[in-house]
Amino acid sequence: AEAAAEAPPPPPAVSEAAAVRSACASAMEALSACMQKGSDDAGCMQARMGLTMCIAQQVCSAEADLFHSYKGSADGEGAVAAFDAVESCTARWASRAQGGQQVEAAQ
Repeated sequence: AEAAAEAPPPPPAVSEAAAVRSACASAMEALSACMQKGSDDAGCMQARMGLTMCIAQQVCSAEADLFHSYKGSADGEGAVAAFDAVESCTARWASRAQGGQQVEAAQ
């Protein structure tokens, strides 16, 4: 009877989003601080990339690992393609995560 009284677990996208927010909090803060300054210099670009890679390590590990495999490589085109795959994957995840949060909010 106790199990029936417990609230159902949140949808996977919502709990995953909470885990990403927790794991990437410092990267989010760095990007937010940079954007508040209104600066779009190399520091902001680095902060944005850091956040993207942090999210990717949580939800797109295969793509993140592939991109990391290019570290120190002379294959610039391969690295760019790998980072494009990371960005595509994190964008798809963000879209799914936002959809999950909207569903929870509507209940």
